[in-house]
Amino acid sequence: MLTDPRRLGVLVLLGGGVLLLLWYLAPWAVPHRSFGGEGLLLSPFGHHLPQGNLPQGYRDGWLYPLFYASLAWLLLTLAVAWSKAGPKGLFWTGLLGLLLFLLTYALFQGSVAQANALGERPILRRHSLGLGSYATLAYSLYLLLLARLFSPGGLAFLVRRRGVVVPLFSLLLAALLGGVIVAVLKEPSGEVGSLREAVMLRLDLITYTYQLLFSPLVNPSGFLQSLLLATPLVFTGLAVALGFRGGLFNIGAPGQLILGAIAAMLVGVYLPGPRWLVLPLALLAAALAGGLWGALPGWLKARFGAHEVINTIMLNYIAASLFLFLISANEYKFFGQTLHLPFKYPGYEARSYEVRPEARLPHWTELVAPGGELSFALPLALLLGLLGYVGVRRSPGHRVLSALLLGVAGYLVGGLLPGPAVAFGPDLTSVRLNGAFLLALLALFFFHFYVFRTVGGYELRALGLAPKAAEYGGVLAGRKVVWVMFLAGALAGLAATHYVLGGGIDEYRLKQSLPYSVGFDGIAVALMGQNTPLGVGLAAWLFGILLTGGLQVNLQLGISRELVAVLQALIVLFIAAGGFLPRYFTDPLRAAEVELKAEEVKR
Repeated sequence: MLTDPRRLGVLVLLGGGVLLLLWYLAPWAVPHRSFGGEGLLLSPFGHHLPQGNLPQGYRDGWLYPLFYASLAWLLLTLAVAWSKAGPKGLFWTGLLGLLLFLLTYALFQGSVAQANALGERPILRRHSLGLGSYATLAYSLYLLLLARLFSPGGLAFLVRRRGVVVPLFSLLLAALLGGVIVAVLKEPSGEVGSLREAVMLRLDLITYTYQLLFSPLVNPSGFLQSLLLATPLVFTGLAVALGFRGGLFNIGAPGQLILGAIAAMLVGVYLPGPRWLVLPLALLAAALAGGLWGALPGWLKARFGAHEVINTIMLNYIAASLFLFLISANEYKFFGQTLHLPFKYPGYEARSYEVRPEARLPHWTELVAPGGELSFALPLALLLGLLGYVGVRRSPGHRVLSALLLGVAGYLVGGLLPGPAVAFGPDLTSVRLNGAFLLALLALFFFHFYVFRTVGGYELRALGLAPKAAEYGGVLAGRKVVWVMFLAGALAGLAATHYVLGGGIDEYRLKQSLPYSVGFDGIAVALMGQNTPLGVGLAAWLFGILLTGGLQVNLQLGISRELVAVLQALIVLFIAAGGFLPRYFTDPLRAAEVELKAEEVKR
């Protein structure tokens, strides 16, 4: 347990030194920015004004009193850190820092609104706080972390949550290194008058790059686009995570996705019938095809001991070749004989015929506002289903049954309730988010229920942690390996429904441009999500946000979208290294020792 007050004071002092340096070097606010990234940078130590003066009507008088208030808060924090107040006093100064940041945000937004109100059109655009203000927020969170860490049982508290600590710290390290890469590779716009101004421009460039990367969080169309890109990552992330839980490395998600896409196309194009029959059959076909393709390397491992990594990689190539064989041409010659295939649509592009309307997943507007009226069916179904699962304290089977019954009842009742008329703009309706997103949410729930609430899931986790002990306890290892790989393949196969049945790219058909590489991205999602359903869902959404924001970074700053791939690779690298954190964050035995010591201190 960390109890040394001098060590706490040194850590607070070091953080305060970094804060002071950022206050001096970085801009505190950017009231206006041009499309290329050049902005008006405000700092209590001197502004950077490309036009020579502030925009007409804008007042920066709020900045200087705020700086003195921030300086007084920092001195108070240092005094508390070296006093007898200890972690509790540090906690209150951290909360005070959060309030100071909120005050900074309110004063800045008020100054911008006041200037924009003077004209017919807003004169200040793309305004945002700068790194100097965000440094106050970061230091406040740092103080709260130190307060918890140096409290009784604080270290054990963090170690118990190492599944969250390691990915977050790895993300932070990746962001810092990514910022260095941006500063080195991209020259900031604007004239430089001094060394401090040059550093200020580069820090602002890094800040604006990350603001653009995370801009989908505050933009409705970007938000929907991030969910669109996250949907297949949820499926493939779960496919890899399920294998990891069972001690297997399922690197075959791309091939399983391809087989799922082929099966979904075959049913969706060539099976006539009503929607209530064809759509479920198409979804089932995608899951079965992906599952069987995943079960094959599982069987090879169980029967012959062949390593699943080699088998799944080879099957990826076979699946990709089969995929191109089916939709690249309709005629092939073998030994003088002509083979005719009916799958390719006429034309030069390698693509199938369009999926029937009956087999298509609904667009998000059809789910939220069918017929132009807001529907309460989905919100009520999700709410009642969640209450049914959480409220019932009996067996897992009873909880699932009650959740299903209440969910269906909520959907039916919500569909009958009248809703207000709504109209969405073209920027929102053009986003091709579809019903596959709801399937992804159900897949997250299935993963949680099966892995953590069933006997089969317990056996799976036991097999992954200690294979010999699991076999000694009665687990049929061979069958379990085949079953785990089948389920993992089924999840990856369902990812294809987003593209083929949901038109996730541009058309409701199987095309050569099918992005089956998201199967490999699922490895990064599973690692960052620590093989938990909540972690996988959040990691997939994070990658969706970065991919969406990467387009804005490329458009406005000219920085390649490959920056997102670099960040993903860095995140995986740092997670593999345990975030360079102490061993008790990565070694379960060391973690148990820390928790045991915390319990002994309590007694």
